Amino acid sequence: SSGINAEWPLRPGVAPSFIGISYLSQALEMKNLLETYGAKFDLPENFEENEDTFLELLPQLIEAYPLYFTKCAADTEVESAFFSLISMIQLLSQVDQIEETSKKLSNAIVADTTSERLPLKSKLLSQQFSCYQPTLRSTYQLLVNVLKLVVQTGQLRHATLDIDQISGWMDKWKCDVQEQRDIYRLLHEAFSAIQRGEKAIQALVLLLKLYSENEGVEAKPDAHICVISHIAHPNIFVMDHLLDLHPIRALDGQLSHELLQIFVNGDLNDYIEFYNNNVEFVEKLAVTHEENLRKMRLLTLASMAQDCNEIEFSQLVDKLNLVTEDLEPFVIEAIGSGLIKGKINQPEGKILISSTINRTFLDPQWLFIKNKLELWQKNLVIIQESMRKSHNFSVPIGGG
Repeated sequence: SSGINAEWPLRPGVAPSFIGISYLSQALEMKNLLETYGAKFDLPENFEENEDTFLELLPQLIEAYPLYFTKCAADTEVESAFFSLISMIQLLSQVDQIEETSKKLSNAIVADTTSERLPLKSKLLSQQFSCYQPTLRSTYQLLVNVLKLVVQTGQLRHATLDIDQISGWMDKWKCDVQEQRDIYRLLHEAFSAIQRGEKAIQALVLLLKLYSENEGVEAKPDAHICVISHIAHPNIFVMDHLLDLHPIRALDGQLSHELLQIFVNGDLNDYIEFYNNNVEFVEKLAVTHEENLRKMRLLTLASMAQDCNEIEFSQLVDKLNLVTEDLEPFVIEAIGSGLIKGKINQPEGKILISSTINRTFLDPQWLFIKNKLELWQKNLVIIQESMRKSHNFSVPIGGG
């Protein structure tokens, strides 16, 4: 006999308790109901109503539980049976037994191939995950199953997905590289399913960082998705960090890598030339040619603004292939997007630039920051010396 557990790894007070019915009676009632749904159980003909029978019956109840999704009329009954099983699992004596049995329940729900009650399945898995201490190793598999249901349903109503928090959990779980890749790939798919593009991209970048130089070629499909996702996102303008990722480097020589290079440091004319040479490729992407033109005009403006304090409207018309009437709305959009800081001088037909983003961060940008810091340091020394002299200066009292 394995014994019954008094202390277990659930969060305090999160699972419903069932009062007035013994754990074995509860299990036998569930068995009888599942048999009416067509489930088969392997128990001795004259089994004794004791702890050993319960321990033999529990995994069979878990295996048959998905029948509730197709046979049971009310969601409340399906949910009640689920928490009944959670309560039974609580009775196991060893933490590893609890963890393994909990995983079996979660896996049984995900393995059910019917599309019945997908939102309810997602809710139950999320509630199960929230029941357990997140430091437990078994919660890795529970999280995987939660994410799979989010991908299937396109809904996230009963769980919170925080990438930094999940990364911290994976450190505590001592996940190997493949397990981390699986989680980040599922996070990317889950955030994509619920239309949270920036989070999906963040998860995908973390996934690609897990590939070494020798492994980069394995993730080329993910790298392609990462490139196009960055290009397609309307508010992502800086992409040079992608060029250091090994899976992105593995794309070198392919059209997606060439296109990324243009969005990193090319201009509008570079993109138009690329498009004219590769119309079929661009038209098949998950981003339109018109959206690409919009972003490349903005990026080209950012590059133009990097080395000057003002830009004539005539330069913009020429460089950005815009008509004069469209200039002001375009510049307002560029300022609103944070690409540049400045204002329009309409009477003189120019934009006054105060600052702009750096599309790439290489030696010239580091040198610029170094020079700025050195200038600030010199100014602070001057201010400090001025304050020292002011403090030491005293006016004689009463004349002399």
